[in-house]
Amino acid sequence: MDLLTGVSLFSGIGGIDVALAPWVRTVCYVEYAPYCQRVLQVRIKDGLLDDAPILSDVRLVHSVEYLDNAVKTWYPPSNGAEYTKEEAIMAGKLRKLTMGQAEESVRLYDKGMSIGQVASYFGVSRQGMWDLLRRRTVLRPQMRIGESNHFYRNGKTADDHAQNMVEYAIRKGILQRRSDCELCGGVGVFIDGRSKIQAHHDDYNKPLTVRWLCQKCHHKWHRDNEAKRKEAYEELPDTHVDIVFGGFP
Repeated sequence: MDLLTGVSLFSGIGGIDVALAPWVRTVCYVEYAPYCQRVLQVRIKDGLLDDAPILSDVRLVHSVEYLDNAVKTWYPPSNGAEYTKEEAIMAGKLRKLTMGQAEESVRLYDKGMSIGQVASYFGVSRQGMWDLLRRRTVLRPQMRIGESNHFYRNGKTADDHAQNMVEYAIRKGILQRRSDCELCGGVGVFIDGRSKIQAHHDDYNKPLTVRWLCQKCHHKWHRDNEAKRKEAYEELPDTHVDIVFGGFP
């Protein structure tokens, strides 16, 4: 009998997958907990589970077709104008990004971020980000040395954390650090000279959209609220699937 192909949601440590192994070939696991992911990896290595990718968050998992249709480096004109066959062939795709993230990428670049930094933050290739940006905005001169080069990486891989992008933006004059808290008006510095006013993100998909809060207000906000984390869309296998199964979320 031919095996069914299946996608395992909320996989846990793979108990259901092991039980279904005689009848189902699992092509993808979706499991959020790091401990469970490690157990799945061990079971795959030991041959108890099918060797398949482990995706991290069911909320961010989409089919290849969805991502292909949702995010491209080039879009037909909004006025419905025709485009040439050559333009259609050249139209590249940037999976992992939504249209909103594509627009945010343009905003970050136009603010002064390098292509490498924006690409690293959103987890795509620099070449792909370059193709996206050149179709949406005017690129800066491609200088080969120094920080004005929009591929500048300072000899190392650009950091993709929002706070590091904020610090870079402050050094470059893209952002101005406030000296008082936007909520309580507090000011001051710590013993080591660091400002008590910190950059706060409500949404990590917009790393340069910050509010300036003192440490007390900053900690209180995170106790009472949850910032929108940076989205990193993941692709389900581009293959026929007969069955979707899983544990309790």
